[in-house]
Amino acid sequence: MIKEKVFLGNREDYNKKLKYLAGLAQEEPWTFKNIEGKDPYRILRNYFHYTYDRLEEEGKIMVSPDGKYSCINTGLLTQYDQEIMAIFSRSEQPRFLPWYLIGFYRDTDRFFKERFTEVPEMADYFDDVNEVIFNRNLRIDMNTNHIIDDNLLRFQQAGYSEPEVIHALLKAAMDKVEKKLRRNFKLALPFYYHNTETDERKIQLLIPLYFPGAPVRLALVLDKVKGGQRDPYYLAITVLPVEWAYMNSRLIVRPDEEWAKIIEDADVDFDKFETVMS
Repeated sequence: MIKEKVFLGNREDYNKKLKYLAGLAQEEPWTFKNIEGKDPYRILRNYFHYTYDRLEEEGKIMVSPDGKYSCINTGLLTQYDQEIMAIFSRSEQPRFLPWYLIGFYRDTDRFFKERFTEVPEMADYFDDVNEVIFNRNLRIDMNTNHIIDDNLLRFQQAGYSEPEVIHALLKAAMDKVEKKLRRNFKLALPFYYHNTETDERKIQLLIPLYFPGAPVRLALVLDKVKGGQRDPYYLAITVLPVEWAYMNSRLIVRPDEEWAKIIEDADVDFDKFETVMS
């Protein structure tokens, strides 16, 4: 875990490094409008931390020949398609964390090239590309009562309190999103699910729920079910606040214009929700 291995600096210094990274990388949303003032890099910070953790898990953190530096491939590109590295310096103080974040560098920067002979690999989250692409030929099954009963608090936090109303809204939302998915499969975002208790790992898909007359506040989580007597199908298993959905999926893919608009319009109070990313 990055917080157990790397000293990132105090909040002000770390935000300066994230600001530099945001300016270096190709433009995209790196926070949510309702927290922009107090946390301008919420999405970017989450992306960087979980990317580091995944690269550590995969053994893809590169150490310089002299052992004084390490680096990772952030997976981000500059506007000129240069790869962006995070470089860390080894701590010489035993009581400190082993590494210190120096900053972010292009793969063409002298500071990087003088310390490393090659570009480290990016994080991988899947083996079969078909797992991350929505198959419009598969049906979506949803136990609506189960979804509502297990997630009533999340619906309430998003502004919907009556189960009967939620039931009707879910039906309308599914009718709309299924039409959209038939025309834009990229609307279903891949999400890497890792259950740390059972070590189960799989790709799930996240689709926005368009409730009539309101911004998108929730996303539906789809599991692909294979085997048994039925043909493969998607099973809707839970809902997530749309902010969580976006941050989860951003680890794998940069969402398209439709999702960028969803995030721009998102108005949920992010800090009301219990965290699922710990």
